[in-house]
Formats: sequence, structure tokens, C-alpha cells
Amino acid sequence: MKITAMQEYGLRCILQLAARKPSTSHMTVREIAKQEHLTPVYVAKILVTLRRGGLVKSIRGVNGGYALSRPPREISAARVLAVLGKVDLGKNLCKRFPGMSSHCTHSGDCRIRPLWYVLTQYIYNFLDRLTLDQLIQEEAGVSREIRRLQNQNPLPAPKTPALV
Repeated sequence: MKITAMQEYGLRCILQLAARKPSTSHMTVREIAKQEHLTPVYVAKILVTLRRGGLVKSIRGVNGGYALSRPPREISAARVLAVLGKVDLGKNLCKRFPGMSSHCTHSGDCRIRPLWYVLTQYIYNFLDRLTLDQLIQEEAGVSREIRRLQNQNPLPAPKTPALV
């Protein structure tokens, strides 16, 4: 699984907003940048992307800033990552790893493509069930939530892979 810098930092920025109490639900770009040790310009770029994706809203004015557009329990990690960029979990492997040829020698009958497809589906399904509300705890709490998710509802079996 390949996560971009925009996705990593974007998830961290949106978690800053998710962790806010309702009475202080918004934060400025500078506050988030300071908490995450990022430049305000980069945080602003991330927040604009999240706003366009419908995950955060901007509040104008002197006391303005950014806030979540809905409660943290309604926003999945999968949605955040998708809004921040293409989630690359192994799509187009045949095109990305052709060896010394212009195309993969196994593109017609690949023995490992189903493995990558199934793994990709499991990861997507898991991230779709993991919410910001579960990620705003301390690390030990997040680990407990992840284990609880794994035990509570085993991940659904993925669909049969379509040939790429």
C-alpha cells in the first residue's frame, strides 16, 4: 500500500479537527500547522482539498478557521484518503512492473494478481469501517479499536477479481 505525503499529513490535519470539543470545533490553518509541524501554506492546501471533498467546512471572519462538516463517527479513514488522492493499493501492477519488457509477461495469466486484488479489497473494506472518532484516541486506544473491529465483524469476503 502506498500512501502519499498529502494523505499522511491530511489525515493528521483532519484528526486535529476531529479531536476538538464541539464548543471549540474549529481551528485556524496556523493552529493546525503548529500542532503538526507543517507550513501554513501546505496545511491550507490540504484543507482546501478536504473542503472540496466535503469533509471540512471553512468558517469565514476574524474568528474563522476550519471544522469538520459532520461528526467524526461519520467520516471513514478510507474517505479521507480517497479525497486526498488516489489510494494506490496495487492497481495496474501489470503496467508498473513489466520487468525489462514493455508489458508484463504474465498479463494474460497472472498467478499473483488475485492475491493483490484480494489484499486490496480487505484493506479498503477495513479503512472504510475505521472512523475518525476511533482514531482520535491515544495510540493504545486506537489499537484496541482496531482489534475490536477485527473481532467484532470479520472483514467481508472480497468479490472475485476482474482481470486488469
